[in-house]
Amino acid sequence: MTTNSPFKKLALAGALGALMSVSSLASAHVTYNLAAGDTLPPDGSATGPWSAGDPGYTGNLPATWVAMIHNDGGIANWQTASGHGIGMGAKAYKDGTTNWGHTADYGLFELHADAEVTITVSSDGSNLRPAFGLWSGWDTAGSSSRHQSYLNNGALNPMAAGPLGTTLSLVDANAWTFAATQGTTASATLTRFLTAGNYTLILGGYDGTVGGANLAYTATISAAASPVPVPGAIWLFGSAMAGLVGFGKRKSTSGV
Repeated sequence: MTTNSPFKKLALAGALGALMSVSSLASAHVTYNLAAGDTLPPDGSATGPWSAGDPGYTGNLPATWVAMIHNDGGIANWQTASGHGIGMGAKAYKDGTTNWGHTADYGLFELHADAEVTITVSSDGSNLRPAFGLWSGWDTAGSSSRHQSYLNNGALNPMAAGPLGTTLSLVDANAWTFAATQGTTASATLTRFLTAGNYTLILGGYDGTVGGANLAYTATISAAASPVPVPGAIWLFGSAMAGLVGFGKRKSTSGV
């Protein structure tokens, strides 16, 4: 058997695929903005320092965390942001009134491959009523500010492009949700098919009583596995096998 046999090509393609998958999962992680400390994120760009490497964010909305979702290579991936002082102002969600962006929190994620993505934001024992909205892109505007108003929930209803003066695009008009009730185990979930790229969550919550408290939450972003491209060697191997089967049938019918 020569070194270029279809069997060896197939084995090599499988080994390379496995190596790429392991490497991708190893680099998937969440990095936290250490400038945020144990209070609401500071004003300004708040671009770090970061706990697990600079994610490359340069916007003006102070992102508290960035999740790297490496779901390429046919492997599902999920990341959870919690602790590290992340939290929402108590009145970032308040029915029927206008609120201010400085009571919201901001989380970013990077999706490596097209996939159905489920985002769940839960109160972290803080009697929170979670709410959030989803936009595509990471803010790059010099004019964005968390000191602007938004409407009656933490998901910015009605949804619009460029919230709080950002450069963010709209995923769709229904890409927001909030928990039906408040409580220490309350949660809000949104599922969407998303293309590979960068995304931003604006998160809010309302506990109904506490004034300016920083209410803890946990956010989990779960992406389904992307399809694995079939190496060319496999197609060549399949064609060769089909040819051999056809040749065998011809020999059988000819009686040779």
